[in-house]
Amino acid sequence: MKESQKTRITVWIFATQGGRLAKLAKQQREEKKATVKALIAEGKKPRAARIVVAGMSWPTLEETVTDAVRLRLTEPDLAGPWRPLSKAEAAELALSGRWPGASKGISLVERNYALPSDLVVSLRTASWRVSEKTLRELDRRGLVGSGVKLTEEQRQQRDELAERLHSPGRIVRQGLARFGPTADPKG
Repeated sequence: MKESQKTRITVWIFATQGGRLAKLAKQQREEKKATVKALIAEGKKPRAARIVVAGMSWPTLEETVTDAVRLRLTEPDLAGPWRPLSKAEAAELALSGRWPGASKGISLVERNYALPSDLVVSLRTASWRVSEKTLRELDRRGLVGSGVKLTEEQRQQRDELAERLHSPGRIVRQGLARFGPTADPKG
């Protein structure tokens, strides 16, 4: 089976999500060690036990993120169909951290994932298409850009408009919150 092409994408996720994903990875490592020990206890040679465990499958963090994002992109507000991105739009979206917004005291951590290229294109396209009117409005009002100095009123306007944006990172955070390994089953 040919592995699909991957594209590296940098996103900011909630620190709690990053912690939960790290805990999941640690738990998987411990499960693998415990499985090796159990197989040895059953009489397998250590090398044979490690080979058996190597053939077993635990989802990687990137697979977990991929599944959550794919599910998020099927929800009505992001499902499309969307007009493909122009080269200029795709280039702008490839830059991380270019979306305005107030932190509101929420801790975020930067993560870099190699996700299937088709998923990254879908994520970026949905993100841009859902947000493009708001991005144009922010630009029209002069509320974004390098070195822009905003009054308190302008900052408030920017933050209110930014609430309508769906950056790729925001979509990933929503996907993990709704469909990730620690998502609330009640929604």
